[in-house]
Amino acid sequence: MEYDTYNADALQLAVDLANLAAARDAAVAGVTPDGDELRAACETFVATHTDWFSEQASRTLTAPDVASIAELSHCLRNIASAGTDTESVDRLNALLQQCKPVPRATNHDGTPHLHYSDDDAPLVEQLGATVSMAMANLIVRHGRDRIGVCAATDCADVFVDTSRNRSRRYCSETCASRTTVSAYRRRQKAAR
Repeated sequence: MEYDTYNADALQLAVDLANLAAARDAAVAGVTPDGDELRAACETFVATHTDWFSEQASRTLTAPDVASIAELSHCLRNIASAGTDTESVDRLNALLQQCKPVPRATNHDGTPHLHYSDDDAPLVEQLGATVSMAMANLIVRHGRDRIGVCAATDCADVFVDTSRNRSRRYCSETCASRTTVSAYRRRQKAAR
């Protein structure tokens, strides 16, 4: 399966946000993340994805910004874990309603493409508009089964399934191998 570069990159941004360490770990554990840990994770996320934000957007995160980024991460994880098409669409529509992306064409870098917020919009607004549209494009064009949560018992990373037959169950070869080896060892132990 192929994606155009801009949409593929925006989708990777959405996956990276869904896998924001502090928010992901808290979601898996069913707890509220530590405020300092969450702030540090959000600041690191913004610093490593700075290309996605216009120069006008402040990179200094306020407490409401951190809470909004964590909420976006949670929403993306919920979409990825949806069990039915209806559930996926409902969750996606809620995210689109929350983020209110407004597509507009631009060629600021010499290649025409779409942006989903104004250049002077706050960073969190730019982030939400971009990731919500990336997720919408994936689900509408390729189906909800192209996004998932790792099936390994000790991992909860979100991933995009780019396999031909939509069969991917793990976020990485590492998780797939670790699960296979663990199952093999359990069978060997049971056989003894």
